Amino acid sequence: MRRTYTNCLLSLAMVLFSSMLQAAPDVALAQVQQAQVQVFRASTDLFIHRGEGGHAELAAKVQADLGKLRESLATLQAQPLTDSARLAMEQLQAPLTVFTTLVEQTLAYKPGEPDLPWEFNFQYSKAQRELVAALETLEQQLLKGLAQPLSAAEQRLQSLPAKVQYLAARYTARAYVGDIETLPEQQQHYLNQDIDVLAKQVDGELLSLVGELTDAQAQQRLQRAMPRWKFIYPRLLDYSENLVPLIVERHAAELSDQLLRLQGQ
Repeated sequence: MRRTYTNCLLSLAMVLFSSMLQAAPDVALAQVQQAQVQVFRASTDLFIHRGEGGHAELAAKVQADLGKLRESLATLQAQPLTDSARLAMEQLQAPLTVFTTLVEQTLAYKPGEPDLPWEFNFQYSKAQRELVAALETLEQQLLKGLAQPLSAAEQRLQSLPAKVQYLAARYTARAYVGDIETLPEQQQHYLNQDIDVLAKQVDGELLSLVGELTDAQAQQRLQRAMPRWKFIYPRLLDYSENLVPLIVERHAAELSDQLLRLQGQ
């Protein structure tokens, strides 16, 4: 009798753990998506901190961005991940340390001192690129663990918030510290596209998303968010003239947050 009871408990535990593994990627995907947004938001706010006088409240905002990045990864770490996802999680720790250390070192570089070292843009873009690549590797492992593949709308919503925030990071970098380095041989990845090229891509994806969303409430929320995009889109296309980084930063941050909320975050 005891053996039968024990076997039933083991079977129940296996069923529960299996269901957790199937449900976990949804939570984990949301956290890795948020982490990607926070990487670019930390970059955006760091460039503004550098260009707007290095005020304490601006530095605190960057530190808060890093805190949210770490919080997302800690939440992700607590999920019952597959072995391959767990390995990918471990492999992003090194680029995470490099990136956060560089952000904090830049915060400590006083605005009254000479310009940032000439190699800053190369170092920063490399650190950011390698961390994002590690997050995307983890994301791919999480996608493989889904019971059902994402729909077309869900695929767009998974990547669009980060792309919008990255546009703000590139725009504020150009305004305050000079454009960060891109890799011309890898222009298929959005990190290496010119600002206007990526802006046109995002514009097309947002328009496609309007038709792909099947939930009426989600469509309404997206329509309410679109005016922000329409406001900053011309400025992204003409980024070499009439730079307005604070306006782009504010509307891009709000738009990326609204896109995140379309997935229930």
